[in-house]
Amino acid sequence: MRKLVALVAAVVVASTVAEATRSARSANVTRLHDISLELVGQLTNSPPGVTPVTHVHYGYLSYVNGVPAFTAATAGESTALFTFFAEAATVRVLVDGPLRVITRVGKITIYRDPSANGSFDRPDSFRDGTPVMVATFRQQVVGDTVSNTFTAFHRDRITSTTPFAAGRGKVQLGDVGKKFEIVLQGHLNMPGPPSGFFAGHASSR
Repeated sequence: MRKLVALVAAVVVASTVAEATRSARSANVTRLHDISLELVGQLTNSPPGVTPVTHVHYGYLSYVNGVPAFTAATAGESTALFTFFAEAATVRVLVDGPLRVITRVGKITIYRDPSANGSFDRPDSFRDGTPVMVATFRQQVVGDTVSNTFTAFHRDRITSTTPFAAGRGKVQLGDVGKKFEIVLQGHLNMPGPPSGFFAGHASSR
């Protein structure tokens, strides 16, 4: 009987310690439930007539609510701690006078990159960090063929998010399943590269 009591006591103690450890770890993670980001980037489209049609856009975050966005006072792609890279497939293109209404679906990944080595001369440099958030999206782009300008709207859904070191603890961008929206404005540069330049912001719905 004493052995049984001792065994039960040991199991209870072990469970309590494990739960305390999990709670401590969880307590050190600050979850940013409300997404608030600012983006600066460029895009590259496949040339007209090329099949399949491809599209990528990439760049850096100039603002991330709750954490520093740059390694230095001088802000730019070469000092940005967070970068992003998105790939999308074109679903359809509608013509409305001078407007081209393009629908795409794809995936965007946000990276934490302490090396801060982003360069628009090397688009892949914006995806050589550690992924901290991945989201799927549906995008509508409205391009003006007269002014060569465009606006883009993304409806995004987070599919994965990983805590990253920040200060004395860790920070997590959003929660799996949560949605946010991205609004971009830009200027086309076809045929490029790049095919365009843009900036905008993202926020939780």
